[in-house]
Amino acid sequence: MKNILLYPKLDKLIGTPNPYILNFQTALAKNHHIVNEKAPNRGVLSLFLYFFPTQIFILNWIEFLPEKRFGKVQVLGFLCATLFMRLFRKKIIWILHNKGSHHKGINSMTSFMFRVLMKRSHKIITHSYSGLEFVKSNYSAYSSKVEVIPHPVGGFFPQKPGKEKPYDFLIWGTIFPYKGIDKFLKYVKEQPLARDYRILLVGKCFNLEYKKHLESLLSDNITFEDKLYDLEKIAEFSAMSKFTLFTYNSKTVISSGALIDSIRMGTVIIGPNHGAFKDLSHYSFIKTYNSFVDIFEIYEEDPPDETQEDKERKEFFEENNWEVFIQKLEKIF
Repeated sequence: MKNILLYPKLDKLIGTPNPYILNFQTALAKNHHIVNEKAPNRGVLSLFLYFFPTQIFILNWIEFLPEKRFGKVQVLGFLCATLFMRLFRKKIIWILHNKGSHHKGINSMTSFMFRVLMKRSHKIITHSYSGLEFVKSNYSAYSSKVEVIPHPVGGFFPQKPGKEKPYDFLIWGTIFPYKGIDKFLKYVKEQPLARDYRILLVGKCFNLEYKKHLESLLSDNITFEDKLYDLEKIAEFSAMSKFTLFTYNSKTVISSGALIDSIRMGTVIIGPNHGAFKDLSHYSFIKTYNSFVDIFEIYEEDPPDETQEDKERKEFFEENNWEVFIQKLEKIF
């Protein structure tokens, strides 16, 4: 049993139903002591509050500290903490989720944090081979630290056979410009053959200007639910749709929690041909595209073999559930 600090410590991720941290904490706690399990979120301060009992620091998204409130102060605190970790021989495991900031791209402060974490982490975990390629291309001296472990998956949502599918494509999740939804809707609006497809867009858009832009691209066949729903409700929408579609066009994406949750919903997924989508494209329930025209060609293909899909989903779960993920992580410990 190890004493582990899991960062960030969040009881609820605001603005998204992504359960990654909560699932991570639950799975880790079965065999290890999470020193900050019952503590409120204290940000970087928690690295100091629980410093001495902690043997291993597992860090998620900490490279984006500069974007947070009092970002420069938090970065300074983090640098001090990593120096003490080295002095007291604490272990740092960094989960590399993205190649850069989805919202601010590659900038000097984020690049600085990447360099620090590459140097001071003992191991770097990434959920896609594109993460390994990113490190090899940009931080080759540290590529030996990288371990690729697929994003862990939770249990499947209940399936309701025979349910009608009034929608052709479901696009879901909190809406940000980096997801490229506006570009896809613009393509649909401009292509006569694409206008007849029924699209359900579900997710809260907090950027009012971007929301207005999206609304200007809507047509009679596009339904926009500007709301936050839990994953159980999203699963219901998924059952009403022939495909779940991801329109990500950001170069910063490595893996996607929404992709993994969509697998749990039993849907056929269409996503861009990079990152985790590319890694998993050998499964019959994952389709990838290089351009938007490919999406509609995939739609018109022969219906997939549902029995084969279900078999592959079960295999995927058996090989990549949270228990298996922790077992792989323990070997790295």
